[in-house]
Amino acid sequence: MKNYLTILFLAITTLAFGQKQVVSAYNANKSGDFKAAAGYIEEATTIEKAAIKEKTWRYRGEIYLNIANDSTLSLEFPEALWIAKDSYTKARELDVKGSYEREIITGLGLVQTTAANQGIGDFITENYNVAAKKFDLSAEVAAMFDVIDTMAVYNAALCYEKSDEADLAVARYKTCGSYGYQVPNVYLFAANVLKQSGRVEDALAELQAARMQFPREQSLIIEELNIYLEAQDYERAENNLKLAAEGEPTNEILWFSLGSVYDNLGKSDLAAEAYLKAIALRPTYFDANYNLGAMYFNDAVQQINEANDMWDPRMKSAEKAKQKELETSAKAAFAAARPYLEAAHETDPMDVQTIRSLRDVYARIGEDDLTIKMSELLKSL
Repeated sequence: MKNYLTILFLAITTLAFGQKQVVSAYNANKSGDFKAAAGYIEEATTIEKAAIKEKTWRYRGEIYLNIANDSTLSLEFPEALWIAKDSYTKARELDVKGSYEREIITGLGLVQTTAANQGIGDFITENYNVAAKKFDLSAEVAAMFDVIDTMAVYNAALCYEKSDEADLAVARYKTCGSYGYQVPNVYLFAANVLKQSGRVEDALAELQAARMQFPREQSLIIEELNIYLEAQDYERAENNLKLAAEGEPTNEILWFSLGSVYDNLGKSDLAAEAYLKAIALRPTYFDANYNLGAMYFNDAVQQINEANDMWDPRMKSAEKAKQKELETSAKAAFAAARPYLEAAHETDPMDVQTIRSLRDVYARIGEDDLTIKMSELLKSL
């Protein structure tokens, strides 16, 4: 009997001790001594009888939520918000009858809003990595109630991007996309993060996957195009630009870009056609006029060089005829370049390269006065 009473006494003592720590934690929290409250409640969680009580964990959630909102203590307890979330979650599991459901849900709601608000504050102070984690926490709590907080996920993505955490940023942007939030921009952002990280092929894969969902989206096409142009991958650029220009036929920039790609691929006729479409849409488009004029000019120079290379005092009549044909064709190409270079010069009268090209064109087609005018203009610059 004595042993039984001893065991019973120990059990009662242990239970009372656990209850005492919970009560002390509650009182310290109520009086605003959150650090002491944390010490008491942590001790209570190590006592088996107290650890199985919903109340212990609910109080723990309240205490750490208060710590998270205390500007001084939050520095000492940087994980306070996460501890609060875990505590309320544990309390919810133990509250099998739902007696304190409202209090627990309210506590979790406060964790969510606190995390979101503090995330904004950390973002403003450029503490991006911490901000990202708090936005993640906000989204995590919302998901516990089957709510998708896309704004929090988006903010986390932006903060991870600014923290150079590429994989985390991309994952969050894609999560936004999966819920239709800020599409298709979030796919552009994801691709840009990968591109800035030097993972160009991964960026292309993301863009191509996005285009499966948005096949006619201009921004996706153009972003993919920019990657090809930077890599001088003109063949893949051609396919993208054709789609873009056909989808937005009044966009002179797309036609100019397509012309430039054709030009680099040596497809002169197609290049001229694209440049002309750009010029038709904007006659004062300097780049389109200059590139078309330069294309004709370069063709003329190439033919002149071929004709000069053929020269030989022992040339036969057929060779002389070919040489003459090249010279005549070159002169026609110079003449073809003239109106576009003049249009470019009219748009930007001080562009040195245009003036030089015009001087050479005028000299080749026998416009002596204009040749002198361009030469004098060059000297004055």
